[in-house]
Amino acid sequence: MEQSDERSAADWLAEGDAYYDAQRWNEAGIAFERSLALDPRQARAWYRLGNVREEQGRDEAAADCFEHAVALDPAHAQAWNNLGGARQRLGREDEAIAAYRRAMQADPRLPQPYLNLGRLAGTRGEHALAAECFNAGLAQHPGDPTFEHLVAAAGGRKTARAPVGYVTTLFDGLAPQFERHLVKDLQYHVPEALAQLVRPALLAAAPPARVIDLGCGTGLVGIALAAAGAQITGVDLSPRMLKIAAGRGVYARLEQGELVEVLGRTAAGSVHAVVAADVFIYVGDLEAVFASVARVLAPGGAFAFSVEALEGGDYRLQPTGRYAQSPGYLRALASHTGMIEQRFERSRIRREARAHAEGWLALFAKAATAA
Repeated sequence: MEQSDERSAADWLAEGDAYYDAQRWNEAGIAFERSLALDPRQARAWYRLGNVREEQGRDEAAADCFEHAVALDPAHAQAWNNLGGARQRLGREDEAIAAYRRAMQADPRLPQPYLNLGRLAGTRGEHALAAECFNAGLAQHPGDPTFEHLVAAAGGRKTARAPVGYVTTLFDGLAPQFERHLVKDLQYHVPEALAQLVRPALLAAAPPARVIDLGCGTGLVGIALAAAGAQITGVDLSPRMLKIAAGRGVYARLEQGELVEVLGRTAAGSVHAVVAADVFIYVGDLEAVFASVARVLAPGGAFAFSVEALEGGDYRLQPTGRYAQSPGYLRALASHTGMIEQRFERSRIRREARAHAEGWLALFAKAATAA
């Protein structure tokens, strides 16, 4: 874009918007800064610059920008909400709660602050506040799948799986900061651990070994398996996650869709390993998944996955909105579908609410004599 020293604050703001829409964050940030240098009393420019800093992972700078925005425009609900998010990522949870509440007051129809405050309350063990937020959000947005799922979780109701719309919206929103949050903040190691579990099956297969990465997200499992030389297909519901995964250069193919549907389009006995890292926290009833995985696996093929730990019963929807499964349930499904247990070990899945979420890492293999 042509630059001139004579351009106005509005010109720079428009240029920043164009760069922002193109996801060219560095150029957008420069343009917004130049606009604000000419006129620092633009709430919208501070808000947009805050969004850029958020995309860049610069949470201190993002919080500062959003604070300028709400000081200039106290009715800017989205800026209050985003300020809450930046403060939360910085560990300033009480200040984040205050910002989310201001966002609700500024625009009661805006869904994000109900979700963000409810989830934050849940991680702090404040389940009554979480339920209050989710129910208030559902009252504003009747029939919304996200709020319906979270209200069910807060109320202790048992459902088979999270709605597709809920999962898609959740991960589209998380995509820009997903890896930084998981790896740095939550001390997430599951992809590497599962990749290690399936490597023997890949080495035993005639090259190229074929892998399906269920719920591939931004491609952490693909990266962990890249050195194995496997032909990896990634599957996810979130278009934004898949876009990031595509940039990794480690996937032979990427498919947007629901797990069982994609497995149903895969030829029987054609896959040497199926991996599902932190996927079944959004699917409680795994009967159809196990049956589909068993169908596509070649004899001796590996199925490695993580779940959150449940000590009894089969599966449960937790107040967090995530599912947990019991070892007995998983072993029964494996037995019914012709898979043999190879490894089953307790693991700290991720750090959460100043503690660790406990779970299981499992490896099953399709029986070599299976039809």
